[in-house]
Amino acid sequence: MFKIYWTDAQGAAHSHDEEALTAALALVKARRDAGHRFVTMVAEDPQQVGKPGVDAVVDGKTPDGADYDWSKAGRAGKPRKHDKPVSPKDH
Repeated sequence: MFKIYWTDAQGAAHSHDEEALTAALALVKARRDAGHRFVTMVAEDPQQVGKPGVDAVVDGKTPDGADYDWSKAGRAGKPRKHDKPVSPKDH
């Protein structure tokens, strides 16, 4: 079950339920494309058996054996001297 919430031009709140993820995502996109504001989607997946994302990293590996090298320190802050600019705003 997925719930989609949005507000219209007058600020009135609306909601809609969808069973399928693809239908819910399509509705979110349609609401945003139509100019609605504060479009959001929430879900309660009864098939979910754990926390989303990586739940264990041991010796730099995820449970499926893939390398895990993500670091918050590398994702935040201004570029360092050795970083290559991605766009002009990064200078």
